[in-house]
Amino acid sequence: MRTFIDRWFLLAFVVPLLLPLATLLSSGCGTTTEAEASSASAQAGRQATATLDVSGTLLVVRRQDGAWGLVRLTPATGAEQILGALRFRPWQAFASPSGARVLYVGERSQLAVVDAVTGAVQSISLKGLPIRSIDGATWTSDNRFLFGGSRRIVASPQYSSLYRADLRTGKVTRFRRLAGGEPSYATGQGSLIYVTRRRVGRNALETIRRLRSLSAQPRVFASAAKYWEAGRSFNTPLSSPDGAWLVSPETGTDVSVTYSFYNTGFYGVPFLTSIGGSPVAAAWGAGKIAFLQSWPRDARLAVYVYDTSDGSLTQYACPERSGFGAFDWSPEGDLVGQSWRTFTEGEVYASAASSLGGWVDLGPGLVPVWVQ
Repeated sequence: MRTFIDRWFLLAFVVPLLLPLATLLSSGCGTTTEAEASSASAQAGRQATATLDVSGTLLVVRRQDGAWGLVRLTPATGAEQILGALRFRPWQAFASPSGARVLYVGERSQLAVVDAVTGAVQSISLKGLPIRSIDGATWTSDNRFLFGGSRRIVASPQYSSLYRADLRTGKVTRFRRLAGGEPSYATGQGSLIYVTRRRVGRNALETIRRLRSLSAQPRVFASAAKYWEAGRSFNTPLSSPDGAWLVSPETGTDVSVTYSFYNTGFYGVPFLTSIGGSPVAAAWGAGKIAFLQSWPRDARLAVYVYDTSDGSLTQYACPERSGFGAFDWSPEGDLVGQSWRTFTEGEVYASAASSLGGWVDLGPGLVPVWVQ
């Protein structure tokens, strides 16, 4: 079992597929001066204005009058529109490929889809199905999504099967009788990844399985085993929208997380590994991935952005010490994140593609996503 301390950080690059090592090191992390300037800029932005020069629109959830209100935000003007409300507190939100709908996942087995323009809520019934919790979800089109439905209250791919929900019929059915969970679909390529987990002696064997299309046979992409109670080898891996890249967090019994980055054209060999103390939070978009990680010299949290187009890795200061619990990218490359104020209250920060790391406080909210 490997243990990592919050104040220790390792960044190892093995990039035979992309570009020379020297290029990554020279263009990778921003300097301390840059990070401090970014933090100062974020604070100035919060004090000066609650608007941001971006073209996108956000949907956030706010606790209002005892309900979980759906609020549509326009960062460029600061305008807000209350669309409706959810019947549960959402833990996760996923915008559909076009941004026309948002899937919300709550505790246990609560699912709902919201129209991003009208606020109409479509509840997803799981009545009669052996599902007690949801371990992950992914859209495959604007009308269908897959999710991992677990037989246990504590969600885990060990006890999960894949299910498909069709919004046009309202039906939820087993997806090809595949066991496992935590699915992630590449809408640009049509490939799917998911995780299986089973006990082998004193170890837990976890495997990332990949389908080149929804009708293809699952193939093993990567597999690892660790002591049963030592954490997760592949904790909710994420496929890039074009299916060419994959990131998988490894978690342990402490707050450390190891992100492994893969080129899906090569079997199970990461080209970049990042290790540090932080919760798991990551999102793909616009050819980049944002993920939460600790600073190299202390326990402060930062946002790291890896750009697949040039192999650069850049770090930006978080506007709050609590870091971010969720990220989402707009099609234009703008980034939004949610920090935690309390267990049920969050704060929404956004950063324009033209000045990533210059955070603007857009007010309270949970699970922000960019919508149509």
